[in-house]
Amino acid sequence: MGFNIDSSKFRYYLAVAAGKVTSFFLRKILKSSASAMPGKVAMVIYPEILKLVNQRCHKKILITGTNGKTTTNNLLNFIFRREFSSVLSNLRGANMPQGLVSAFLHDLKKEYDWGIFEVDEGSFKSVVRDIKPDYVLVTNFFRDQLDRYGEIEKAFQDILEAIEPLKTTLILNADDPLVSDFKKLNKKNIYYGVAHNQYSTDEQAIVESRLCPSCNSYLEYDYYNYGQLGSYKCPDCGFKNPDYDYNITEIDYREHAYHFKFKKKNNDVQNIVFPYEGIFNAYNCCAALSISQEIGLPMKKVAHWVGEFEYHLGRMENFQFPDKVVKIALVKNPIGLTETVSSISLDERDKSILFVLNDNPADGKDVSWIWDAELEKIDKIKNLNKIFCSGRRAEDIALRLKYAGVPVGLIELDDDMDQAIGKVLEAEAEIIYLLPTYTAVFQARELVLARLEGSSKKMSYLREYLKKLKIS
Repeated sequence: MGFNIDSSKFRYYLAVAAGKVTSFFLRKILKSSASAMPGKVAMVIYPEILKLVNQRCHKKILITGTNGKTTTNNLLNFIFRREFSSVLSNLRGANMPQGLVSAFLHDLKKEYDWGIFEVDEGSFKSVVRDIKPDYVLVTNFFRDQLDRYGEIEKAFQDILEAIEPLKTTLILNADDPLVSDFKKLNKKNIYYGVAHNQYSTDEQAIVESRLCPSCNSYLEYDYYNYGQLGSYKCPDCGFKNPDYDYNITEIDYREHAYHFKFKKKNNDVQNIVFPYEGIFNAYNCCAALSISQEIGLPMKKVAHWVGEFEYHLGRMENFQFPDKVVKIALVKNPIGLTETVSSISLDERDKSILFVLNDNPADGKDVSWIWDAELEKIDKIKNLNKIFCSGRRAEDIALRLKYAGVPVGLIELDDDMDQAIGKVLEAEAEIIYLLPTYTAVFQARELVLARLEGSSKKMSYLREYLKKLKIS
């Protein structure tokens, strides 16, 4: 008498078990996020596991591009989880295949209403071999980790080729000429963008793609929102922004939030409040709103949910200390750093800044991108008391700041991030901005949380002491 063992099922269960053991070890022993390694282990044992994820998700959305993937992904999840009972997603920003599998292992179900995944530009081809999306959202194309991706045209071409055979609806940023060029694929295309507003400019120092994707002539711009995103037209072949299906207009920044109008293709308008700074977040918000409307979610509910959104992964995330606010904002490329500095300039509170520049493989070994960022805009930041520099390449960012015209007396160097965070938290300020590169984000967040917990305990002890003295 023998046993008939299904080899595929056995490898699947073994992969799940191995992934969960890896996750337990990383989380409980090493205090790690376990956002990628469990999936990597599982894929070694059962390489077909992403196909299983595809089967279990009734509908799928893939989000790719350079900037905005994680914020858009988290915002979409925040919206969808209020309308659907089961949504699977890689919310911690691990956006290669192993990150998607890890998300599955952490939230194991037999079926999901939606699978919403951000996908790294370099991994998009391999992911769509197994995950067949109903929607693909493309945010933008900027230079990012040149030692890994090469120039932006390569990332653009790789994603274009991967999308071509897919039966999918494309949600495209109409204000990026490279993204709008995806219209040549003849899919069902939905276009979103940000209309001219008070923060639009006539000139832009960092424009990643100045040439027409159709004929290679120089594009002419009526205005820029940031980077090459704006209103463009080719004088030779007529290539221009596609008409918006959805757009954001009348942007105003007040009370540390963006207020704007979201306009649908039928001209319906909805007032939106998004509690995070940055014109780039207007694009992220517009992308998430566009998809929500394409699948028919009620607009008034969605607008309310957007206003309630809270982000917890180092993208303009807030931490409230007794005497100050700490805000963590990931910076990883010239455009992102430039726009973050621009956002800080809107904040008139007394402030200090901590830059953490690393050059680990996930950051990109080449840190020359900091010289392309417009750090000269720091002179527009009001009430800036101190700038701290830390990380593996602390000296590089300090030197860049010096050449940007920042007074040397304003700069303090400490390559130990723990010590640097301690110093910046002791600085007199109403708000502290922490600007880490990718591999420093989670560590910086944990260090801030540890100090926040300590601070809360101290306040608790103080309150108890005051009660005993009857001074509470």
